[in-house]
Amino acid sequence: MTDEPSDDPRKEAFALYEEGRYQESIRVCTRTPGDASLAILVAKNLVSLGEYEEAEAQVRDLLVKMPESSYLHSFLGGVLAARGADGAIAEYAEAIQLDPGNEEALRAYSAYFTGSGDHRSAIPLLSALARLSGKREDAIALVRSLIEAGEGEEALLAYEELLGGTGADVDYIDALMVAGRHREAAAASINAFRERRDPTFLRQYLAAVAAFDRKGALKLFPHFLKDCPDDDLAFDHVLLLKSEGHCREALERCEALIARNPHPIYQLVACELIAATGSTDLARQGYEGLIGEEMHRMDDPESLGMVIEAYEGFLRKTLNPTTVPPCYLATVSSDANVVSLIRTGLFYASFGQTTEAAEWLYRAYRLDFLNGGIEYARFLAGQGEMREYEKVLMHILSNIKRDADLVRVAEAVIDAGTDWKGMRRLIDALIDRFSAAVRSLGPGGIEVFARIYLRAAEEAFSVGEYARCKECSLRGLDMARKNPEIFFDLIRRCKEATVAERPALPLRNTKPSGPLEETAPDLGLDEREEALVAFLRQHRESNEEELRKVLGTRRVSGAINRLIRKASDAGVTLIEKRGMGEHGEVYIYCGK
Repeated sequence: MTDEPSDDPRKEAFALYEEGRYQESIRVCTRTPGDASLAILVAKNLVSLGEYEEAEAQVRDLLVKMPESSYLHSFLGGVLAARGADGAIAEYAEAIQLDPGNEEALRAYSAYFTGSGDHRSAIPLLSALARLSGKREDAIALVRSLIEAGEGEEALLAYEELLGGTGADVDYIDALMVAGRHREAAAASINAFRERRDPTFLRQYLAAVAAFDRKGALKLFPHFLKDCPDDDLAFDHVLLLKSEGHCREALERCEALIARNPHPIYQLVACELIAATGSTDLARQGYEGLIGEEMHRMDDPESLGMVIEAYEGFLRKTLNPTTVPPCYLATVSSDANVVSLIRTGLFYASFGQTTEAAEWLYRAYRLDFLNGGIEYARFLAGQGEMREYEKVLMHILSNIKRDADLVRVAEAVIDAGTDWKGMRRLIDALIDRFSAAVRSLGPGGIEVFARIYLRAAEEAFSVGEYARCKECSLRGLDMARKNPEIFFDLIRRCKEATVAERPALPLRNTKPSGPLEETAPDLGLDEREEALVAFLRQHRESNEEELRKVLGTRRVSGAINRLIRKASDAGVTLIEKRGMGEHGEVYIYCGK
């Protein structure tokens, strides 16, 4: 234990941190203001205490003094990720730019791509990381991404190079499967199962056999299921029977599986099998019962949407309807949740009943401006109602807060394939929102921003605004990773159509200059924050006790931290912390 004060505050503070005495460690750190290592330790202590907002402000304060620290950007990414806040991925990207050997940043940045299913973008990051760290888990992550990208032979080579040859584990066998070496995969997986009795290997074995001998695999399933009654293995058997047309046997197996584990996916497959055996009334009861259960739980809207869509396909096949059937209205449309409202509207639209479709989708929009609004806007675009389409999207843009929602709305707008001509207000609103969020956007968001600029450039070209077209093309090109040649083509067409060439981007003075005067920008401060800024601007330096009187509350640190974060987001520095004084934390005003 660390009970006696140490002559070395660093050793004392770190020892307290290691012992989990975080508040005491912070107190020791603040006795030595100006020490960067202790300032970082304060942030680590705050993270350990779960004080993520305070930790974020502490790190941002350090980044003002050390903006090129890869470690600090990576640390900030971790704090933001822990908070669930926007900007974590952007910080990891900045950390990698500053230091391509930052293992923590490479690991987190590659995890972003694998988590979003973009394994090809993750491969070069994981390749560098695996060779830098030498860790088994990083090598396995590289192999998995190669497998998911369909690069089976490359995955095998990486496995042999980084994991010491071949081996009978799940990843190596999956690589053999993707490489098309099914007989080798079968031999390796059955040997691994016999050694370890892990059902995962048995599933791999039967999948490998089914790839070259489906009838043989069907005979093997019952034998292995007797000794290994695994639910996933049993479901694999059901799906193989179904694919081979043995629907009655598949249904028997599926019903036995549901009796043990009534998973919604198992029930959905059972409904499909009941319908395939000709029992349409029983199948309809199954679909409707499953939809009722999913609505009652309402814990997975995506699953509910999938089940309703399958029900629609069943009704089309069995009833051949010309409008939405009454049984659908009673089962799906009677519950006022956004998924049901959207599906009802889209079902009406599929029959060409646009008036009814618009009514249901508008109700979804009123209930959920984001999820319902996106679908309503898509419908309006399909109907050519561009004025209302733009109005709905402007409303959505004015109300969303999270970067992920902004990107999702923009993707929906772009993927709608609408003609943007005459929608300059919407284009500019998207550019403004993305410009404000660009510092915290991940790579997916940056790519979407590039596509917005592409649409903006195309719209400008269509109306003969060649300078704007060039500017949007150049800005989009700066951010685009995919298909950059499209921007080059637009720039070329602009130059061919332009009579007198003028610079499209503002010119910068590249000569050395003195320090720029820093002013306090419009940060959207509330009255209390404005009062804090005004007081600090007047007095230049203050402390926690004085600021409590200004605010009329003891909660000064939270207000200061919010100010620091807002200023940092705007790229300026207004306030710095200078450690603990006699009257609490000392704050210095750094603005003009």
